[in-house]
Amino acid sequence: MCSEKTKNALIILFGSMASFMVYLVVVTSMKSDMFNLPAVVVNEPWFQTTLVDFYFLVTILSVWVIYKERKILNAIIWIAAFICLGSIGAAFYVFVQLRGLKEGEGFEKVLLRKVSS
Repeated sequence: MCSEKTKNALIILFGSMASFMVYLVVVTSMKSDMFNLPAVVVNEPWFQTTLVDFYFLVTILSVWVIYKERKILNAIIWIAAFICLGSIGAAFYVFVQLRGLKEGEGFEKVLLRKVSS
């Protein structure tokens, strides 16, 4: 069982992470054109490693969401959010899951497959 205090702290944490990443993406997009990166950046090994790392993480999260969500359309929408928004989508997914917890429900409801009603 998860306490209301713990649930609220996690909601604030994941909501703050998603909000901060939105802010960071907006500020960065005002300073830099992501579609006009110099070849030096694209060919940088750390840039390439970060891309592979990102897509591995998206794959891990996607497998979890496919397992967890009962409706495949919901899973597809969340996976698209992960791909397009990165950690914004991931943090928002967990935020939404935590907000859906009713008093007295445990974290297993956030982590495990939804049961048919």
